[in-house]
Amino acid sequence: MTEPLASVIVLGWGGEPYISACLSALRRQTYPTRELIVVDNGSPDRTGEIVEANYPEVRLIRTGRNLGVAGGNNVGLKVANGQIRVLINADVEARPDWLEQLVQAMLADPTIGIAGAKLLYPDGTIQFAGGRIEGPQGYTSHTGRHEPDRGQWDIAGDVDFVTGATLAITQQALERIGREDERFFPIDFEDADMSYRARAAGFRVVLVPQAVAIHRESSTSGGVSVSRMLALEASRLRFLCKHWSIRRLEQELLPAELTFVRSTTPLNRHALRWVYLKALHDLDDLVGWRTRLGLDGQGESSTSLANILTELRRACLPAKTGLPSYLGETGIGPVAIDRVAQMVEAWFAPYGSAVPKGGAPGSQDLFLALCRMDGRVEPHQPIAWPHWPPGVWPKVVALYRKIVRRLLSWYITPIVEQQNEVNAALLYTAETLAQEVASLREQLAAREPSAKANDVAESG
Repeated sequence: MTEPLASVIVLGWGGEPYISACLSALRRQTYPTRELIVVDNGSPDRTGEIVEANYPEVRLIRTGRNLGVAGGNNVGLKVANGQIRVLINADVEARPDWLEQLVQAMLADPTIGIAGAKLLYPDGTIQFAGGRIEGPQGYTSHTGRHEPDRGQWDIAGDVDFVTGATLAITQQALERIGREDERFFPIDFEDADMSYRARAAGFRVVLVPQAVAIHRESSTSGGVSVSRMLALEASRLRFLCKHWSIRRLEQELLPAELTFVRSTTPLNRHALRWVYLKALHDLDDLVGWRTRLGLDGQGESSTSLANILTELRRACLPAKTGLPSYLGETGIGPVAIDRVAQMVEAWFAPYGSAVPKGGAPGSQDLFLALCRMDGRVEPHQPIAWPHWPPGVWPKVVALYRKIVRRLLSWYITPIVEQQNEVNAALLYTAETLAQEVASLREQLAAREPSAKANDVAESG
């Protein structure tokens, strides 16, 4: 029986200290029918040069820029020819039978679409023996993490997800579910998303603990930082909005997320505002995915996701204030307040939308419009320098124009960036004003029943 071709795709970004160990380990694999592909994902170091100089059997692809984990993996998945395609990070060093164990497990059971290896830290403790999505907020956890490896997790079986540090997928599953979702940018949850999509398509997602590799976790993705935290939170929210039912999002995620938002630091709240904003920007794409995955109806998904994300973003704004006492003192009544609300809501309504006949749009529409606003503008377009004209004097004029345009660009750019800061402050103020408008609306609505009751009593 002819052994199927296995394509091993190494994603290289900042992998200079590890790429030689990774590729040397892949050279020693006992499974013979394989091809090796390295995707140099815009690496800022000599990863590509090392591959080119020392590993002639490896197919090297340079992306020219960092496409993110999913984007880089997809470049390799697209050009690979194997019936089984295996993603592996540059900071992973596989044991000699790692590939053989993965391939044989997948050949033995055609229902397996995705398989993963057991990963160890360099000190021999367990880093990954299966992935789980846990808790009401959907964070990931790794089975056996930091435990001494005594074989306690060496039973093959189904798992929630397989980490992308070493993820094998069959060509059949890849053709059915498609490649990785590049909107999980730059990193996080693209592996869990692929695992969930494979399972939704009827494939098994399993751990093959006999396939073992050493993983220097996060060595090529950088340490913990605000940008890293933002990527994690944005990808987590995208994953949940794609795969959890509306009921679960409303009953589990929303209450837990609101509790966290209200109790966390102002810095975290500020960061989460942009996480929820990103999800709102991706709303149509998320609804499209949910429709393809058979989750709820399109209309229900769109409305419910918008409501959930808007409520979460709203919770990140300054705390609501009560109805100002000066309103009554100055004689400003409900009609005037409602008129202000109409003006503000009409101002921020999405382009092309009309105010419903007989009234203003609801505060929900206002907040959705606010969340979709982008207060930033980019500096001027690159200034095109003129071609050299014939003659000496025209060349002097052209040179003068070049200098003036360059000086103007140096002058204009700081001004534009300063204006962006002003825009951001104005947008924040507008959001706070919108919060006040919504608060006034709610309080006025709460007063209406008692006012009607008084009218009835007086008429009686």
